[in-house]
Amino acid sequence: MKPSGRRCIRAVTDVAKARHYISMDMKLSKFLFVLLAAVPSLSGAEFSIQTVDGLDRPIPGVQVEVSCLSPDRKKAPLRFKSDENGLVHGTYDAALCTPQSASVAKPGYQSYFSGFRSRYVLRKQFDQQEVLRVVELNGADLERELGELLVGISTGELNQFTDTVFYYEARLRSALRNLARDPYVTERARDLLSLIAAPEDLQLVTQLAPPSSASNPGFPDRWRYKVATALVGPDSEDEWSFLRRCALNEFNDRWVDAGAIQTLKLTASPRSQKILEEAQQQNQFRARSIASALEYIKSNPPILLDADLKALAERTAEAMKIGTWQGNGKTRLNQAGDKALVDFTFQTSEDRLGYTATFHKLDGAWTLRGAHETYQAFVMTVH
Repeated sequence: MKPSGRRCIRAVTDVAKARHYISMDMKLSKFLFVLLAAVPSLSGAEFSIQTVDGLDRPIPGVQVEVSCLSPDRKKAPLRFKSDENGLVHGTYDAALCTPQSASVAKPGYQSYFSGFRSRYVLRKQFDQQEVLRVVELNGADLERELGELLVGISTGELNQFTDTVFYYEARLRSALRNLARDPYVTERARDLLSLIAAPEDLQLVTQLAPPSSASNPGFPDRWRYKVATALVGPDSEDEWSFLRRCALNEFNDRWVDAGAIQTLKLTASPRSQKILEEAQQQNQFRARSIASALEYIKSNPPILLDADLKALAERTAEAMKIGTWQGNGKTRLNQAGDKALVDFTFQTSEDRLGYTATFHKLDGAWTLRGAHETYQAFVMTVH
């Protein structure tokens, strides 16, 4: 055989050997990849997620999809299902991606999407028929089932649940006062008691210890807003002190101080004027709204009291003076007919604002108890 022929055979043999070794290397690589994937401690980072309801009870069967973001901004979905203890255990390759967000879903619960974290709270859905069933209960059964509703979410029309609670307030207030002491539902119970605005209930709320900051870590004192806006015409030293501290922005929350300033303005008394003058010196951020409130008080406005509820609601909306008043909604009464809710709509240069005011009837005359913001929508006006 010629030398050139031997070289060709040797070359073919070398190529075959190379292909064999490459094939072996690829198989080994695949084996190592599978092995590493099966042993997270060698290749991946671990995480755990807990899914619970509003009473901190584990929820099994929750579909959890984690979005893992790569350095080149590509997303890889990691899908899991919570076990009987409401837990999800997963792994990911930290060199390839980082968990950024997650969605949680289960039939009968409100699904949502948010940032990646170790704990997700799902709110159980309920309809109006369930609310009416709970209203008919008594004692401990009523308190327990009402608490379940407070940590859930209504599938009914906007404000249907709160309007129903307001209508049946005489049956529900005792349970709500007890629930205001329950750490899991205290904020929701305080909100509803503030909407009803019975003086004895507000006195209780202002004396209760603040809720745990864990319930609203970003705004731990935001609950004070609805309480402050329900204290028009304070009935006790505790209520005056509550309003003063809010107006001076002791809680570093701009919703809270704005709500207290509005209430002190609508109260329009010498004492509310004095607190506003103090706030004017210490809360410079609200200088403009405080000046407007003081101007209103010094104009000696008529007291917000009237036998005609429609007329009183219109005067109240005009007194609040937030941009342009667009009109009032339909009045909703409680079962006894001595408490009422009325919605106000205002338009500013950029926003449409909705407020709900609470009125009480005493000795044949209606009086304002409070008004709080219920919605805000961006609406650019065209001139």
